Amino acid sequence: MPKLLLIEDNEHIQRIFSEKFRREGFDVTTAGDGEAGVTTAKSARPDAILLDIMLPKMDGFEVLKHFQQDAQLRATPVFMLSNRAWPDDVQQALSLGARQFYSKGSASLQEIVGQIRSECGLKKICLVSNNIVAAQPIAKALAHPQILCSLQTVPAEACSATERGAPDLIILDGRQPTGAAVLQQLKSSAILRSIPIIAVTDQPTAYHRADACVAIAAIPTGLRATVLNRLNLA
Repeated sequence: MPKLLLIEDNEHIQRIFSEKFRREGFDVTTAGDGEAGVTTAKSARPDAILLDIMLPKMDGFEVLKHFQQDAQLRATPVFMLSNRAWPDDVQQALSLGARQFYSKGSASLQEIVGQIRSECGLKKICLVSNNIVAAQPIAKALAHPQILCSLQTVPAEACSATERGAPDLIILDGRQPTGAAVLQQLKSSAILRSIPIIAVTDQPTAYHRADACVAIAAIPTGLRATVLNRLNLA
């Protein structure tokens, strides 16, 4: 599971962003001031850092300077998120090594999540299954340092939830009674039309519209190989 460090002193923003990134599959650690952010980054060694500018004890620019002095953290992608978004602020952040600058007033949370995911070379999978227990072996087979896996357990909301999540690939558990109907909805969505769908089923005829089918017995190995090939991670 990729690790994200969120350095943000506003508790409301911290809570909203933490919840969203955790739903996306990130292991989120938070810090409420600049000094704590530097200390936590050195100990946690996150895969990505989301950093505010206006922080207690040490502002975001000073935090970036500390990161540049650390050989490992220097290579960690840092994304700025701030109400201070004047051109000089943006330029200073980028010159100190930030990958991207987001304004709190204009950047959407989904946009931020998507860009951080892409910048870190991560792929997102949406697993659609109405049974949490049955979905566990599938999720286990998909475990990979570059894969984020989110679970959607309400078939009636699968299409709208998947559209909002913007995954790179969809896994559909064909053992659920409404699986074929869910596949029809997903394939009918203009937003999802280009996203490949892999059905886990022993009835491939019923799921002929899927881009690939994997037998239930092949979940541990066959599903993983198929997914990694589709995502170019093999």
